[in-house]
Amino acid sequence: MAQLKTGKRGSENINYLSPTGFRFLCSAMPETQFYCQTANLPGVSISEIPVPAMHKQHYVAGDNVTFDEFSITIILDEYLKNWEEIQKWIIGLGKPFGFKDYEKRKEEGTDTTGQLFILTSSKNPSLRFDFYNLWPKSIGSVQFDIMSSDITYSTADIVFQYNYYTMTRLNEPT
Repeated sequence: MAQLKTGKRGSENINYLSPTGFRFLCSAMPETQFYCQTANLPGVSISEIPVPAMHKQHYVAGDNVTFDEFSITIILDEYLKNWEEIQKWIIGLGKPFGFKDYEKRKEEGTDTTGQLFILTSSKNPSLRFDFYNLWPKSIGSVQFDIMSSDITYSTADIVFQYNYYTMTRLNEPT
């Protein structure tokens, strides 16, 4: 293994990150926990400030950090309970029929935290990403097609907005 300039060796762990090793949990969505099929770990970026110079402009790090959207894909249960759960959450936040749904949503709590767990090759949680003030921005349409020859179960994409996320290492690598 290559030696770093610090004299320390790199990680002894040569297991690669598995794209199937994750779990998403959110107390506001108990129906979706076991149906999550895909999830993305959102990127993060920082703004830049241009600094004029005589021959070439250069940049320094700015002060505005932006987190990308968080999205998951869920397989739908045959009663659409998990789809309905998200749809009602969005309706409750948007107040399209007055404040009754919003007041109910406020009673249930609007400061929701979601957790994305990254699992090791042994299916043990190694990292936890906590998404603070998480709320659904959209849920995708459900497509029905009588002409389909193979049974492919229906899924829906959910896009979330949140304020920020933090990463907690649950198991230190060796």
